[in-house]
Amino acid sequence: MLLAAFTATTSGQQPNAHLTQLEQYLPTQSINVRKQQDNSAGRTTYSVSTGIINHTGGWESYFKKEMTEEERGQRVLTVNSRITEERQKIEGVIDYFRTTFASLGKEASESYLYEFHKNGLDTIKYSYMGLPNEAAHFEYYSIPHKNNDHGIIDYSDYHFSYYHSHTVSTGIKEDDMKPFDGEAFCQHIQPVLKKFMKLKGAKAYPVHWQHDEGFEKDNDFFLTRRYGRDKHEFETHPGLVTGMHYIIPSEHEAEAKALYKELDALAHDYVNSHPEQPYAYKFTTEFEGSDRDRIIHGLPDMVKGNIHKGSDEFFLCCKREQDGSYHILTLNSKGVYWVPVDYAILKSYVNGEKTYIKGMEPKEK
Repeated sequence: MLLAAFTATTSGQQPNAHLTQLEQYLPTQSINVRKQQDNSAGRTTYSVSTGIINHTGGWESYFKKEMTEEERGQRVLTVNSRITEERQKIEGVIDYFRTTFASLGKEASESYLYEFHKNGLDTIKYSYMGLPNEAAHFEYYSIPHKNNDHGIIDYSDYHFSYYHSHTVSTGIKEDDMKPFDGEAFCQHIQPVLKKFMKLKGAKAYPVHWQHDEGFEKDNDFFLTRRYGRDKHEFETHPGLVTGMHYIIPSEHEAEAKALYKELDALAHDYVNSHPEQPYAYKFTTEFEGSDRDRIIHGLPDMVKGNIHKGSDEFFLCCKREQDGSYHILTLNSKGVYWVPVDYAILKSYVNGEKTYIKGMEPKEK
């Protein structure tokens, strides 16, 4: 359903079929593909990206001084096997990119294919411009790594990135654009929120996170955007976040996953029905968890709506926390979007003063 929604655009135009096939292939190779739909004055842009993917050996941690020679020999076999498998996989991925972009040449208004290989150094750059308003870009770099101290075979450190965007016209002029209507959006998703709240133990709390001018305590918050300010101005920049926080206990895993799909469908239906409102919508299939990236950057948002008043924004955020509980937040942000690190157990945060949800107070160390 998500793929169909992604490929079907407001004007009936579709992205290049070869690139769509490539994007279906990448997840089969354990490569995360991110899809997003952004709407602004006069156009909607559908984008697919891998971000920057880095690979380093990391095998040094397999070896410890107290290991026996037999154990060390077994570890060498394990590491070499892993390097060989990784090399074969990345070579297959590169070949798929190479074949795909080569096939795009005749269909492109502009295309660029570049490869440089010398003494184990690899540089690959492919780009494609299609009609109308479609572009794709792929870059790959690798550097040979030689270290035979442990009998490890030579391998390459590499990184690559891929980005594909496809823009269609909505026919709406900038003067006719309206602020994102967070209240109407919340009403639209209420039917599924009510289903979440019927689950045993589910609770809802109002959100109030306040960071006034002059208050400095960055460690209490996830990484936030700086809006071009320097560090001192960033630390003292005010922000207020209000909204609702829905918490679903971990034992409702099956129900939460099923209802998430309903929530996603309603959210996508709203943004598609309101091309006059600026937004960013991320295609996802389930609650995102607390991996390292999200621990740093905070709450993953499914929808971000621009309210056209400075930096004011609306967010629909969904996250599965490390204890297995599920969190849904509908948030209105004025100023900097400050999100407390311990948002999951807070009723409010006002300039360092925390009020915790009853029964969720952190244990004293």
